[in-house]
Amino acid sequence: MKRRTQNKRRVKKNLVYMAQPIYGGWVTMTAHLSLKYNYPLFRVGNRTENNSRDYGYGVKYINISKEDLKKMTNVLVTAIDKHYYQFLEYLPKSTSIIIHDPTEVRTSEKNPNPLLKYLPKFKVYTIREAVQEYLVKNFKLRSTFNKHPFFEYSIIKGTKGKNSPKAVSISRIDFDKNTDIILKANKLINNPKDRIIIYGAENRMYVFHKLQNLGFKKYHKGKFDKTLPPSLGTNKNILDGVKFVVDLSVIKNDGGGTQYTFLEAIHQGCTLILHKKWVAQKKSIFKNGVNCLAVETPEELASIINKSINTNSINKSAKGLLKNHTKVIW
Repeated sequence: MKRRTQNKRRVKKNLVYMAQPIYGGWVTMTAHLSLKYNYPLFRVGNRTENNSRDYGYGVKYINISKEDLKKMTNVLVTAIDKHYYQFLEYLPKSTSIIIHDPTEVRTSEKNPNPLLKYLPKFKVYTIREAVQEYLVKNFKLRSTFNKHPFFEYSIIKGTKGKNSPKAVSISRIDFDKNTDIILKANKLINNPKDRIIIYGAENRMYVFHKLQNLGFKKYHKGKFDKTLPPSLGTNKNILDGVKFVVDLSVIKNDGGGTQYTFLEAIHQGCTLILHKKWVAQKKSIFKNGVNCLAVETPEELASIINKSINTNSINKSAKGLLKNHTKVIW
């Protein structure tokens, strides 16, 4: 399939976030788009307000009514979920919309997805080639592939010094994140000080069924603040002094690209440890031993943490990947 790419001329856009989640990749990408290009951000409410509200990450947003949404130009919907489908009819025909992963277009005869009715009318963006191909294969829907935008925030150093953990996880705690592998690996890590510290908002069902007997409470330090860099309370940078960032995310039909946890780790000089299934994706930019390390079992993960590995060359190679996200035009 011939890849469609975006024209390099950038037009100022009005960002509209049409989803309920307040944590995760949708939220983070919206913030990076707003910060990087100085795009205003809106959410759909009962009425249009004059005052702005706090979105997080240093970004403000304004609530607008569905009537005013209909009049807006250069709309880019950064994310949409079922709670906002009722507003699809109010989006201008010139609207652009981002599809992040295949779950957003999931449909069935019993539960048809109304979003699929509107997508052919909009300009659709995808941020991973695997998702772009998925839309063509399953819905004959063409999209423009564009990389995650990354806002190069200032790195705050020296907040923890020698007290920094050797490895952390900063992704959501959920079934597709394989946090259980991290906790099982902690039992195999020789030095207690080297065990992986976990930050992030948790799916309580996942914690209850999979993690509560693996020492989750001991290693989970809470969800971090919506700041750049990621921080928790008085700690202004939870990645300061950290050697490894562990992200074992696996999402079917969604690999081959990046996530913001990856980009933040690379930006701050941490070495990525990813799941082998992510690296094995056909068009994955990540190569085991070249710009990341890859594991799929607790034993493999613990082995990396237990060893004294020089990762300077891996980190240098990973930095090269970041340029594609700092220079991208949206």
